[in-house]
Amino acid sequence: MITSEAVDDLNRRRELRDAMSLALVPLGVALVLGVLLLPRRAVPESVPLPVVDGSELARIVAVDHARAELARREPLSGPVRALGSTLREFHTLEGKDADNRLLYDARHTVDEALAEALPGGTEPLLTLRAVELEGFLDEMHRFEATGEQSTELKALAGAFVRSLTAEGWCDGHSVAPDDDALRTMFKQMWNAFLGLEGHPEMAPALDEQRALFAFYLSHPRPPKNMRDALDAARRGARDATACTAIAEAERGATESWRLERITRFAAIDPSYPAEYARGVASYRRGDFGASAHAFRAWLRDHPDGPLALRAQNYLRAAANAERVE
Repeated sequence: MITSEAVDDLNRRRELRDAMSLALVPLGVALVLGVLLLPRRAVPESVPLPVVDGSELARIVAVDHARAELARREPLSGPVRALGSTLREFHTLEGKDADNRLLYDARHTVDEALAEALPGGTEPLLTLRAVELEGFLDEMHRFEATGEQSTELKALAGAFVRSLTAEGWCDGHSVAPDDDALRTMFKQMWNAFLGLEGHPEMAPALDEQRALFAFYLSHPRPPKNMRDALDAARRGARDATACTAIAEAERGATESWRLERITRFAAIDPSYPAEYARGVASYRRGDFGASAHAFRAWLRDHPDGPLALRAQNYLRAAANAERVE
């Protein structure tokens, strides 16, 4: 027969055991979290992309559209219309791959027309660009649907599709850049051709630049001469060692291209995590010393935050890889 004293003793022992089990739960959770939060060696993979403010980009598109609609209701001045005509003539010749003499003469005509249009200020030029931009996007959509470069597309953008193909961003009639990137490309091309980069009001807005560089950083390509050399090397490769060396050379050239774009974009948008991005790209390039230096610089200025733990992990990987070399 079990006495009441024995029952009480069993109950006390059970309560003590349960209490000890409950006490171990927070310790176990702390240990698990501690392990998860410890810096670990990890291979850097993704370069952070610029974050675009969609509402701001939509506002810019609406402003451009309003300018284009105004031009359709109220014709532009004679000098600005003349400039538009000379641009179309030049780009049509360029799209036909005309000889240099014809292109030189057409370029001279554009410069003369621009000199006549500039005294009217940049607002009419922004309006002309907005009209041509909408036409360009319409024709690019038509090209993607049909595979045919229309006469109008060549008049608005000349050899643009040819250049896009040479960069590796157009395969057949599949175009890699989305409309946001294409808009910024067109504006930059238009400004550069007319030498208007010195007019801040003509420059693409920050979120337009973010959209373009998000495309660049997610679609890195070695320069064309490097791609041609790599293709030639592949055709001559005879064993796995040679193929591996070619792949490493291609990766290095690709990441060098991306590093250059990171530097350019950092000058445009100081909020972009440039040092962190340099750390990733340098690691992928095989420059582990530069990668470790970049991650240390990022952590020095950003010891906390959403990228801090990853930067610590990647720093350990870069430092370890540098020691192995």
